[in-house]
Amino acid sequence: MILIAHRLATVIDADRILVMEKGTAREFDHPYKLLVKDTNIDNEGVTNTEGYFSKMIAATGKSTAQSLFDIAK
Repeated sequence: MILIAHRLATVIDADRILVMEKGTAREFDHPYKLLVKDTNIDNEGVTNTEGYFSKMIAATGKSTAQSLFDIAK
């Protein structure tokens, strides 16, 4: 199933997320993997601060971003 959404809460628990910008694929992976640099350690928050998806998550504010991260994890 392909889901197109504008709300991050709608897609945060998806199996994979494709982030597009101006018709070009920028990122594609599991939401948690898009948010962290290293999946081999127990991350308590977003560590991939340069990614497109992680920047969108950060823009929601600290509390909402943490909630979305916890769902992705």
